[in-house]
Amino acid sequence: MKFDTWKLATRAVHAADGAWRAAAGESSHVPPIYQTTNFDYPDARAADEAAQGRAYLYTRDGNPSQDALAQAVARLEGGAAGLAFASGMSALCGALLAHLERGDHVVASEGLYGGTTEVLTHLLPRAGIEHTLTQAWDAGAVERALKPATRALVVETVTNPLLRVADLPALAALCLERRIALIVDSTFATPILCRPLEHGATLVMHSATKYLGGHGDVMAGILVGSSDAIARVRTFRSMCGGVLDPFAAWLALRGLRTLALRVERQCENAAHLARGLEGLRGIERVHYPGLPSHPDHARARRLLARPGAMVSFEVSGGGEGARRFYDRVRLIARAASLGEVESLLTHPASFSHRSLPAAERARLGIGEGLLRLSVGIEDPDDLLEDVRQALQ
Repeated sequence: MKFDTWKLATRAVHAADGAWRAAAGESSHVPPIYQTTNFDYPDARAADEAAQGRAYLYTRDGNPSQDALAQAVARLEGGAAGLAFASGMSALCGALLAHLERGDHVVASEGLYGGTTEVLTHLLPRAGIEHTLTQAWDAGAVERALKPATRALVVETVTNPLLRVADLPALAALCLERRIALIVDSTFATPILCRPLEHGATLVMHSATKYLGGHGDVMAGILVGSSDAIARVRTFRSMCGGVLDPFAAWLALRGLRTLALRVERQCENAAHLARGLEGLRGIERVHYPGLPSHPDHARARRLLARPGAMVSFEVSGGGEGARRFYDRVRLIARAASLGEVESLLTHPASFSHRSLPAAERARLGIGEGLLRLSVGIEDPDDLLEDVRQALQ
């Protein structure tokens, strides 16, 4: 059987098969860790090959452990090539630097991860690059935001923290018509739920720190795209040095093998919790694409294999109510990240979107009473009971 005929769960387990080979010709069952900065050569000819980029030279330029992870994610996403970075933010910055220069303009979705918004509002203007924020779930709004100088559109498959679903096919059509790079952060969706390249994206980014690694013990970022798109970014990664440590790559690759299993359970749990939250006293609103009450419910059904494993909800009492709930959970962990096997709770106004002015957060719908729950693989009834007791 060929790789592309397998189901996604099988692909995730075997995505890195054949990416490494022992010197004698056997294949190690577990990927080896190339924990080295340099590579030795048998003669001058081999050294020349490495200096010309046709073999490994220095881990800042490339390493077999990094490449095994990047190739595995690329195979899951349906991309021709991938590139591993030290973090998701490093991957995003590499994608932007490869496509933008002074005088250019970038359009980005409202409601993006706070770190991405900081890059757009603080870093890019110092390089003479302007930006416009708009609603990526409204293709008409995006089209109105485009300018002659627009060179990139940055969106998330599912936004953080209100879980709006981008209209990827419509956005890809706009970008293709105007030769604009469509850069999609698909961290929340993972390749299990959506593969943006199939809808016309130029580059797909993952914070592999989250679902791909899945265990809260590794920080990594991945970019996937065509061979030309990845080659365009590779130079910037080498110059800026945001490369992934080989051991971290090995950890992420180990996590990738259980990705489909974990995401399936997490999505089931999230749907169970979202339905349960809607009927609880003290919950004012639940944000979950799997609920008919969500504004992008129909689009989520079209684009996502499942509605995802993230649930956001607003508690009564505003900021004080959110703090009481936050302090009262017992099973759910209080932590800023997401995508782990353990359920994690965070307060976006205090953490991921703290850098945004309060008025801007309010305009975006990120109120003081909003909490974001990254649902893990625990028993869903135990999670719902923890929510109930925290509301009392």
